Amino acid sequence: MGELTREQPGGVLNRWTQAQTAVIGAMMIDERCLGDVFQATSAEMFSDSTLRHIYEAARGLWLEHRPVDPVTVGDACGGAGKAYVETIDNAMRVTPTAANVLEYAEICRQGLMMSRYREAAYQLLDAATADQCAEIWNRLGKELMGAKKVRSVTLQEAIGRYLDRMNDETPPDYLSLGIERLDKLLHIGRGKFVILAADSSSGKTALALQFAYHIADCGKKVGFFSLETDNDTLTDRLMAETQVAGIALPRTKAKALSSADYTRATSAGMHSAKVNLELVDNCETVDGIRSVTIQKGYDVIFVDYLQLIDEEGEKRWDTVTKISMGLHRMAQTLGVTVIGLSQVTPPDKSGKKNLTMDDLRESRQLKHDADVILILEPCDEFPNGRTLTIAKNKDGRRNRGMKLNFDPEHMTFSYHRRVETSKASDDAAPGPTLYDMAEDEGGDLPF
Repeated sequence: MGELTREQPGGVLNRWTQAQTAVIGAMMIDERCLGDVFQATSAEMFSDSTLRHIYEAARGLWLEHRPVDPVTVGDACGGAGKAYVETIDNAMRVTPTAANVLEYAEICRQGLMMSRYREAAYQLLDAATADQCAEIWNRLGKELMGAKKVRSVTLQEAIGRYLDRMNDETPPDYLSLGIERLDKLLHIGRGKFVILAADSSSGKTALALQFAYHIADCGKKVGFFSLETDNDTLTDRLMAETQVAGIALPRTKAKALSSADYTRATSAGMHSAKVNLELVDNCETVDGIRSVTIQKGYDVIFVDYLQLIDEEGEKRWDTVTKISMGLHRMAQTLGVTVIGLSQVTPPDKSGKKNLTMDDLRESRQLKHDADVILILEPCDEFPNGRTLTIAKNKDGRRNRGMKLNFDPEHMTFSYHRRVETSKASDDAAPGPTLYDMAEDEGGDLPF
């Protein structure tokens, strides 16, 4: 391997410079592309100070709903307007078309990121201590995960972006958990902190694995951090799930697979190449989870379970508070969705009947930090029944308790629809029951 030097390849610099010029040229050629340009770029992507000044002047005019053309932009640039107009004219001459402006913007973004990565690499070479290296590595990780720097926007700009988002036909990128009723109520995006809480042996790990596989099967890169269960045991449970292989767990435990089971296992193995799910064990601190998340580039992580994370604290309350704040901060700074499993303190059966957010074990900070809290508990209305309650939902409604079937042999949860016969007419088409409608309507808004 050759020695790392501080000379950047000319090709990288040339493409970045050419792309900056092309972005300015496209903006002047076709004013209709300005909205797309300002959504996909920022001033820091322009390493050339003249081009950056032109960009900022054009953006200021656009925000004021004034014409954006070589003359108005040159005038907005100030005293050296004529020189800026000459730069704009040159940019328009060398830009073949405005149709590719988003491609030019992407090259600018890549150039900026390459510059930051290389500078971080040089800083690592110059670092005198391991702590300095760790700090540089974490900062680089934020760049890799698309972390955002502190910035402000005017209300006018915020409303303009809102209208752009509403007119964009791209569907929202929310996580699908694989249970349709649940997906209708939740809007979980990047940077959210979700808690799935349950008492021991209620099936929270099985439900979390079901969610994790479905999310990965939908195209996200998922890391499942298990602090309680080894990877082989998790794999056994996954292979039992109907969405994976559907091999009954008792047959796996007895090593008594049938020929049909082997066929399903082989098929699952072939399909797994398209499912970006990784099982991670022996990672027991928030910093360790964060480091692996950065290195692997996960979009979503599961942590099973929060109270087992190793963190300093004089009392358990302090420890779990630090864990909650650390995971919440990690979700926000890295733009990763964090889904943490939590134990609960079961309520006194002689008092309240159902679990609430206040039953999350050992720290009320979990209740405050989470964007969404799901509570899973047994339901005695039917065999192997479970109730899944959305106890907290910052971006939508809560629900009153969704009924789920749990198949323990296949470690699979499914929505339970109550079957009721209409008293009005046996021939009448079945409609939604009060039970179904209550779930569809959800509960109160969180504000």
